[in-house]
Amino acid sequence: MSHDYDVCVVGSGAGAGPIIYELSKAGYKVVVLEKGKYYKEKDFKKDELTTSLRNIYTPDLREQQHVVELPRGDGWRSKPTYNSGWDFWNGSLVGGSSNFMSGFFHRLKPVDFRQLSEFGPVEGANIVDWPISYDELEPYYDKVEKVVGVSGKVVDHPYQEPRSSKDFPYPPTAEHPIAKYIDKACEQLGYHAIPMPRAIIPRSDKGRTACSYSGYCGAYGCSTGAKGSSRAALIDQAMQTGNCEIRTESMVSRISSDEQGKITAVEYYDKQGKQYAVDAKIYVVACQAIETSRLLLSSSGPKHKNGLGNNQGQLGKNLLFAGGGAGSGRLTYKSLSSDEALELHQFGTFINRSIQDWYVIDDKEFGERQKGGTIDFVHLHPNPVSRASRQINGEQGLLWGKPLKDKIHEHFTGGRYIKVEAFCDWTP
Repeated sequence: MSHDYDVCVVGSGAGAGPIIYELSKAGYKVVVLEKGKYYKEKDFKKDELTTSLRNIYTPDLREQQHVVELPRGDGWRSKPTYNSGWDFWNGSLVGGSSNFMSGFFHRLKPVDFRQLSEFGPVEGANIVDWPISYDELEPYYDKVEKVVGVSGKVVDHPYQEPRSSKDFPYPPTAEHPIAKYIDKACEQLGYHAIPMPRAIIPRSDKGRTACSYSGYCGAYGCSTGAKGSSRAALIDQAMQTGNCEIRTESMVSRISSDEQGKITAVEYYDKQGKQYAVDAKIYVVACQAIETSRLLLSSSGPKHKNGLGNNQGQLGKNLLFAGGGAGSGRLTYKSLSSDEALELHQFGTFINRSIQDWYVIDDKEFGERQKGGTIDFVHLHPNPVSRASRQINGEQGLLWGKPLKDKIHEHFTGGRYIKVEAFCDWTP
């Protein structure tokens, strides 16, 4: 039986990109169905109103809503996102939300693959050990770092995972002077400040331009291609093989299957609302956890009464996000010498520091041995509109006129903020 394509991939984000890249490079004919548009470097602007406040890269919630269920009393309350304003869309375009990541590229560690064995069960959670080990996955970590383009420096610390390569493929990006303050403080406290690995290249390579240190990285598309998004690092390369076709603004609605349960086609609508079907030897659904589950649940068939791949009733369950929290501190210029203050005025370079001393918490004062996480130090997001709008309240209530202007001026000119982000596990 002949097919139009070897492989049909639904989605083009971080999950789909490596598959598209590998199969296209290997000579297979690949078609990608992507709901969003194909934005390139020239299309990404440092425009806070467009990017952060109006969300032009995500669908209108009135057209493509999700339904969120929250516990209430003895039952659940359902509310569509176009009413609640909750937005689970992170990026509807070629490359998905990887276009807007900050590029933190920490590996998992051996302990992450055996959390049930290491820490025991958690009441109400579905924790299991992985069916594979870190050692089995390590060669692929190494390959991804090379292909995506990860910069950094490997240093010895208590939770450094085993590596087959001595260092990252690219040296660290330029660092802000704040990094040395963190290094000094950690040394005095007995902690280990480690350079943060990032999927950002500090020098031009593989058709991508080096980081320009604009200061607008996380939540913004990269206008140089330095950030290793699925599009910039993988899909653009796949397109150069001539084996990859991307159909943008193509909304997949259903995966059809026959009486034997075999997939026969992927059905989708173009931007004019016209329906099409794609026939391939192999189908890959990689359109983010929520949308992948929704598509499969919507694709019932003669052998898949409860949705495609849902014979065990687990499809759409055990959803994971990233747990954590954040705080911030400030280095005021008036507390520093004139030279130190001038040095901190530098804009655009990265702090690039992390701490993993609490990756596993083994301290009886905090209870039983338990899984911890990673602390990252970054700049406060530069968005001037949202930062200024948060200055409207004073000790006596709403500020107006000169008091408001003075507070905004002091906020932006009186020092440099350091944001502290903690990342840990979200139990299924």
